Amino acid sequence: MDSILIIQDSPSVNAMLRFRLEKAGFAIDTVETGEEGIEKTITSQYHLILLDYNLPGIDGSQVCQALKKRDDTRNIPILFISAKDEDKLSQITTEAGADGYIGLPFEGKKFIEKIADAIRIRRSKLTVSKTGG
Repeated sequence: MDSILIIQDSPSVNAMLRFRLEKAGFAIDTVETGEEGIEKTITSQYHLILLDYNLPGIDGSQVCQALKKRDDTRNIPILFISAKDEDKLSQITTEAGADGYIGLPFEGKKFIEKIADAIRIRRSKLTVSKTGG
C-alpha cells in the first residue's frame, strides 16, 4: 500500500483528504506544521507528500526545500495543495523545487489520478536509477 503524508494545518481539510485517499487505497498520515512534517518524513517512509503552502511556523516552501536537500528524502514527490490562484501556485511550486501542485477545491477523480501519476513517475525514476538506464 502506498503511503502519503499530508502536511496541512486545517483539520477539516486533513479529514477530507484522508477520507478521499484512504477510500482510494492509500495509507495516510497527517501533521499540522512544517516542523512536524520534516520530522515525520525523516523517521518514516512515504511515497508522496501533500504539502500546504500556508503553514504556521515554517511555510511549505521552506519545508519542500529542506526535504529536497536531504539525500534520504529528496526523491519523495512533493505536491503543493493550496487555494491560491493557479499562476501563483505554479510559481511557488517551481521556486520551492516541488514536483507539482493541486489547486483547492479539486475534483475527486482527477485528484486521485494526479496522486497516482506522481507515485508512478517516482517509481519509474527509481527503477531507471537502480538499473543504470
